Amino acid sequence: MTIEAICNQALDLIGYKRHIGSVWDGSPAARVALNAWGDTRDTLLMAMRPDFSIWDDPLTPWKTAPPYYDDIRVWTSDTDPDLPWRYEYILPTDCLVPLAIKPRPHYLPIWRPLPMRFRVKDAHGTSVLLGDDPAPILTSVHSVIAVDLWHNDFIEGMVRVLANKFAPALVHGAVEKEKSDADNPR
Repeated sequence: MTIEAICNQALDLIGYKRHIGSVWDGSPAARVALNAWGDTRDTLLMAMRPDFSIWDDPLTPWKTAPPYYDDIRVWTSDTDPDLPWRYEYILPTDCLVPLAIKPRPHYLPIWRPLPMRFRVKDAHGTSVLLGDDPAPILTSVHSVIAVDLWHNDFIEGMVRVLANKFAPALVHGAVEKEKSDADNPR
């Protein structure tokens, strides 16, 4: 399955007559498809949370709180995480929704890891995660770009949502153009 095949199924669903050969070919349908593709994919992944998009990522601390604060060592936001958190981690670039953080097994496997408290904040345009574990594992929904990894139910949902987004621009826009052409003959 390719991006073009999914977009062509959406075009068939709305009754559009021409298929696209590539999302880069510059046709009106290809431009609409290219504009809608990325946001629609990520929004649907966040809403459906399919199994193929949920991954575990090990996190390493970006900022670490000192063991204590006193008059000499003052807390600063440049080097320390927000209070009362002990660690700050940068989220992976393709992470859409962090679901849970859990402890990393050190010696024996943890058969039922309990999720720990965390908070996501925006720091200078970068999303960071605040937590209390020195080396946790983040379970999150990722942006899966490879269409070959998608399951059929997700592809069907993507086709339906794309069809809803394509219809106003392609079908209703084509109807308006035909009406204006009929009113203004050459």
